[in-house]
Amino acid sequence: MNNTAIRAFGIALFLIGALLALAVRFDLNIGLPTKASNNTENVEELQKKLDQANKEIALLKEQVKQEPKENTQKTDAPKTTAKDKDESASQGNVTTMTLQIYGGMEPYTVAQKLEDGGVIENSVEMELLLANPKYARSLQIGAYDVNSSMSLEEIAKLITGKKQ
Repeated sequence: MNNTAIRAFGIALFLIGALLALAVRFDLNIGLPTKASNNTENVEELQKKLDQANKEIALLKEQVKQEPKENTQKTDAPKTTAKDKDESASQGNVTTMTLQIYGGMEPYTVAQKLEDGGVIENSVEMELLLANPKYARSLQIGAYDVNSSMSLEEIAKLITGKKQ
């Protein structure tokens, strides 16, 4: 009878250890005290980024409102080429944005964000570049400041962490 009590106690300890290991593995809160974290700094930083993003959105909305007026005045204007884009970038018409890359984000989504932000003209080119074995599966999570004066290669190196 004494052996069965010790055996039962050992099995109980094993089960409790296994449950605790699973709780930690799957980040379950089962009433155990957790270490205190300083989330106020993270909240303040995220609030600043949100305010900056809202300012960028307001600026982009303002630009969109102005574009139809410009298009009606310039109906005979030729389409811009890559050479014209480089010249306009050197003259100061540079579009900048902060590109936020999250875990699991696909090259298609990254390229589409860059095109929507006005940094690149063709998202397919960027998607194909990121699918290149040199950059494939190398997107780094984070926020990156990019602009339209950067080449596709420079942007790819920046967001994949490859050496320049």
